[in-house]
Amino acid sequence: MTDRSTDFKDLFLVCAVMVAIFITDAVTSLDIAVAVLYILVIMIAMRNFSAYGIKVLSLTCACLTLIAFFISHNNFLCTAFARCLVSLIAIAIAGGLAIKTNKFSDELQAHLKLLAQTHDAIIICALDGSISSWNLGAQALYGWNEDEVKERNCWDLLNTRSSLPLQAIKDELLINGCWEGELTEITRMGKEVIILSRWSLYKDHCDRPQAILASNNDITDVRRAEEELHRSQTELAHVSRLTMLGELGTSIAHEVNQPLATIITNADAALRWLRQTKPDLNEVQVSIEQVSSNARRASEVIHRIRAWTRKSVPKYDLLDIEVVLTESLMLLNREIYRHRINVNRVLEGLPLYVLGDSVQLQQVIINLIMNSIQSIESGNSNVREIHVRTRQLDKNIVVEIEDSGTGIDEEDQSVLFDAFFTTKENGMGIGLCICRSIIEAHNGKIWAEGKEGQGAKLCFILPTLK
Repeated sequence: MTDRSTDFKDLFLVCAVMVAIFITDAVTSLDIAVAVLYILVIMIAMRNFSAYGIKVLSLTCACLTLIAFFISHNNFLCTAFARCLVSLIAIAIAGGLAIKTNKFSDELQAHLKLLAQTHDAIIICALDGSISSWNLGAQALYGWNEDEVKERNCWDLLNTRSSLPLQAIKDELLINGCWEGELTEITRMGKEVIILSRWSLYKDHCDRPQAILASNNDITDVRRAEEELHRSQTELAHVSRLTMLGELGTSIAHEVNQPLATIITNADAALRWLRQTKPDLNEVQVSIEQVSSNARRASEVIHRIRAWTRKSVPKYDLLDIEVVLTESLMLLNREIYRHRINVNRVLEGLPLYVLGDSVQLQQVIINLIMNSIQSIESGNSNVREIHVRTRQLDKNIVVEIEDSGTGIDEEDQSVLFDAFFTTKENGMGIGLCICRSIIEAHNGKIWAEGKEGQGAKLCFILPTLK
């Protein structure tokens, strides 16, 4: 089936040429194959005639050739018959080629119409950015129709911006033949849209770059939804930290009170040494130095707590994961002591650098260790140990926290990090879910191992920078 429609002017022209050729072939006595000119009729008909129409036309031309032969030649002549045969063969070949070309053209037109219906914005432009084609998807997205944008510079018209310079994108396109990335562009109405764009380079038969085919998708709503989700996760993580801060209240109070008590003791000692008949200035100096040292220690505790409770956008810095572990264990020091748990650390021995937010990574470590402490506390084992290991694996850093607690049911391992899943009687089921979100935001992965009654090992892996 085809949607070709035969134009009346073309039909009239075809009929006029056919009549002219027939009269010339039938009436004149030229010693040439006049009927070969019917090829012109077929060529004229190719533009608007269907394949069936061309077939009928070719048969008509062949019949007219035979009729003209018998009209103009009463006697059978070898040369005349040969010319007639050549004409018939030429008409048959031309008709066959026309039908084949017609079918191919119909298929191509059908594909182009299907392509035009796509919601993707398809833009074809030269290497300098001048637009040569612009589909309905591009018109719907940007607001201009094809006639308004032809020959205009695509990147200037849309005010295209990217995290990479435009020239760098072109260079990558010329080298690889394709490019994919996000662009920020402006529509006719002045709306800013975020575009996922895929560029393909078209080359001629001599492998010379000729044009750029760009397929664009509007992902503005998707990116905004991701930003909202990230904001919600940040809010939930902040709430989780504040909740955990309440659980660690005893430990934090001890961490602050201990240096304050030491400060008071050393200050009193310094005063006693000063009030003596002969003040011992050396002892006074030692006491004051201890006051200063413990004041700094208390200040550091307060600083860590303030950092822990701050509500801000995550800041990714170059971090040594060993330092993050040390600071996390310092916050948990009193909790570990209160539950009489032995923590063994196995270090890699070299700095292990990651790009991340220290507060968020501390939150993950503290959450995992607190889970281990609670697991040990709920068990009956005499072994009360937590092993904290860090090691480098290829281009990644692995942190393992293994405990001697009640372990994990094999059926629970696949859902352990899902939201609101908990094995605790009063648990909320958001701690490990937040841990997974944080680690995945750092391009890492977190998982759990272990069997029920045999302890558990929770691990996460992060990409290293060195």
